[in-house]
Formats: sequence, structure tokens, C-alpha cells
Amino acid sequence: MDKEKVINFLNDQIRQADFRAKGYVYDENNQKRPKRSIFIKLNSYLSKFLQGDFSVRWLTLTGLRGAGKTTLLFQIYHDNSSPHFYRLFLSVDQIVQLLGSNLHEVLSTYEELIGKPFENLDRPLVLFLDEVQYDPQWGVTLKSIYDRSNKVFILATGSSALLMNQNTDVSRRTIYEKLFPLNFTEYLKIKLNKYEQEGLGRELRQAIFESQDAISVYQTLKKKETAVNSYLLGISAQEYEHYLNFGSLPFMITLKNESLVYDQIHKMIERIIGSDLAVFGNLSSEVVAKIPRLLYAVSEMDIVNFSKIASTFELSRPKVAEIFELLERTETLTKIFPYASNFNQARKPSKYLFSSPSFRAMYYKIGGSIVSYQYARGKLWEDLVGMYLKRLLYNKINSFLAYDSSEGGADFILGFAERKIVIEVGTGEKGYKQVKKTAQKVKSDYNLVIAKETLDYSKEYNAIKIPLNIFLLI
Repeated sequence: MDKEKVINFLNDQIRQADFRAKGYVYDENNQKRPKRSIFIKLNSYLSKFLQGDFSVRWLTLTGLRGAGKTTLLFQIYHDNSSPHFYRLFLSVDQIVQLLGSNLHEVLSTYEELIGKPFENLDRPLVLFLDEVQYDPQWGVTLKSIYDRSNKVFILATGSSALLMNQNTDVSRRTIYEKLFPLNFTEYLKIKLNKYEQEGLGRELRQAIFESQDAISVYQTLKKKETAVNSYLLGISAQEYEHYLNFGSLPFMITLKNESLVYDQIHKMIERIIGSDLAVFGNLSSEVVAKIPRLLYAVSEMDIVNFSKIASTFELSRPKVAEIFELLERTETLTKIFPYASNFNQARKPSKYLFSSPSFRAMYYKIGGSIVSYQYARGKLWEDLVGMYLKRLLYNKINSFLAYDSSEGGADFILGFAERKIVIEVGTGEKGYKQVKKTAQKVKSDYNLVIAKETLDYSKEYNAIKIPLNIFLLI
């Protein structure tokens, strides 16, 4: 280890941290950027620690690349400054790729700089560690620090759940939190500084997913229409389009040129493939080179057939399965299982959605597409609804999200809290008919059609047609 080089790096990181933070915390008009909803939760853990409650001392924030983890980390760093505790912000990718070092060496040198080992700190230390997965030994290093001193609070981020959750040294000590792509209210808050109406989203979620029957859903939503319309007053149709196509990724919101937006999304996927899949998956360069075309092919598929993909891309079926498992774990794709009411149904192929519709939109815009405009729009909305449902079910026990693989079956079957809800993303009579067919099979409590039309209730189909503008606020 080049000690002098590491010391210079640390001094530079400490000196530049406040300046770097301002670039993430403030916009071009020197106004504070709005914070994500999860900020309050994460910051409360840190506040309790600084008040002497050492029960939670390690948070690990995972999520899709581009979901805003670095911004969130800098916002917490900026809002917690005091001479009563140390704080250190480190970009681990720089430690590994630019410095040629690792977390253990850098943090050991930091102990020397402050003149105290972590066991003998005279005041608390807060470590802000971004992109920890770049150091293969990050888990062992942080476990050691966690065990050595209860005066150290660790807030670490990583781009991939795949790289985070595989480490058993971490899982027994840290609290995992997930940063999802933006929902529509977060999009409006960040782009237009339009803050959500307190309690409205929770009330809509409860009405849609926790009612006793379909008529109750309809009646409650009907009462909420005025509040919904008031909140959305002045929101143009263009904002819905922007959100659908790229607005679920926060770093895309401020870009003005749409071509640049899709180019940045394309580069983001290249980083996922090149940094996450290639390294952790131990894939050959020949296989890695095929993944961009494979993802483009998936963007035009409804159901993914591994055997067909293996033949098309000259890969073995097990290798295709491995690639899709990696894409799922890096949160590029979301796997939706077929509803397994019997053995034959369980053998049906799974459906893969993009974890953000921005990915599929990029393939349509940059790569071109042979699919119809109507089909493309339907798949983008299906990605978006799937993204919302996965967020809804996160950490809910005894829950599942599946699809009906039979011909004409519904897009989603949602199960939690001892209830089943069939969901179709579509319009017109077709949506009602598809939920009815699936509802009879799974014996659903009631059914939902997410559509553009006005709020509607059908006693015949035991279903509610929910307009997109209401669903996007849950």
C-alpha cells in the first residue's frame, strides 16, 4: 500500500465532500432538491444513533442503478453536520478503480489520520460508503468495524441486490432498505416541486387493495375523485408521457433532450451488463456481448421462452437461465411466474417485465421496433403497473404476484393478506372479459382493470375500472 497516496486521497475526499454534496442537494437555482419519501426513514435511524441509541448501526441501501442512491446518500450527509461527530463520505468505486486500493486500507489509514482506533473513538463516526460492491471484501471489512465499535454508524449503498444479498457476513448485521424507481408523485415532486397530498396515496392503496369487495372499492374511490383531481390540477398529458417513457429514473428528469435521455439509459444498461453481469456472473466475453441484443429481443416479447432464445442466440438453455437470473437479481428485469393452480400450469414459462418502463421505451426509441404502437404502449404500461405492484408487495409475507398463462388470461394475479385480486392492464370490454376468465379460475375476491377510462364498476364482472391517474397516485 502506498500510504502517502491513500492519505492524500482521504484528505481530498474530506475536503471535497461538502462541495460534492451541494451538487446533489441543490439545483441550478441553488434551491434544495426535494427528497424521496425514504429519506425520512433512513435519516431517523441515523438521528436515533446520534442521540445514543446504538440498536441500529448499519444500513445497506440497494436498488437499480440510476434509482437515486448516491443523491440520497449525499442528502443525508449534507443534513447531518456537527462538530460532535465525525463523518466520512467515500466513493468505493474510486478507491478501487482510481486509487488501486480497498476499503480496509483506506479506513485503517483514516484511523491514523484522526489519531484513534475505532474502538476508542471520543465521539461517534458516520461512514457514508457509496457503491461498496466494487470492493470484493467490503462485507468482511465492514463486519469487522461493526463488531469492533458501537460508535460507528454505517450507511452503505450498492447498485445490485445480487452483489449485496449474497454476503452472509452482512445479512446478519445490517438492515436492508430498497430504493425503487420513482412513483408518479415522487416524479412530480422532483420535477415540478409539487408535493404529495398527505395521506392520499395511503388511502387510495387501502381502498384498491384492502376493501372487502368490488363495490366498496368503487364507492371509496368515487369519494376520493375530488381530492385526486385537485392534486392533479394543471398536470399536462405530456407529464404522463414523460413519466411513462423515462421519468421513473430520477437522473433523467432534468435532461431536456429526449435523444440524450435514451442515450443515457442505454449507457446505464451497458454499465449493468459490463460491471455487474460480466464480473459477478463470471460470463465469458462472448456471452456478455450477446446480452444487449437479447434484451432488445425481450423488449418485443410477451412471454419468454428459454429454449427459443437459446436457439436464436446460440447459447445453451442453462446459460440462458443463468443470464436471466442475473438480470433479475440486478433488478433489470422482473420475473412474473405463471399462476400455479396445477402442475401443467406451473410448467408454463414465466413472463419478464422491465423493472422500469424506461428500459423498454429506450429499446423502442433507439433500436426501432416491429411491434405495433398499441402493443408497445400496452407493454410499457404493463411494466409500470408491475413496477408499482412489486413495490406494494415488498417485504409483505405470504404474498405473490403471478400471471394467467392461459390464452386470454389476465396480466396479473395479486395475492396477499388472504385475498386474491386479478388485474388487467387494458381498455374496453376486453379488459373486463379477461379478468372474468381468470377470476373464475383463481376464485378472486374482486378484479381490477387499470385503464384510461373514467372510474367504473361492473357487478357482472365483479370488477372496477380504475383510471391511470388514480392508480399512479397509490
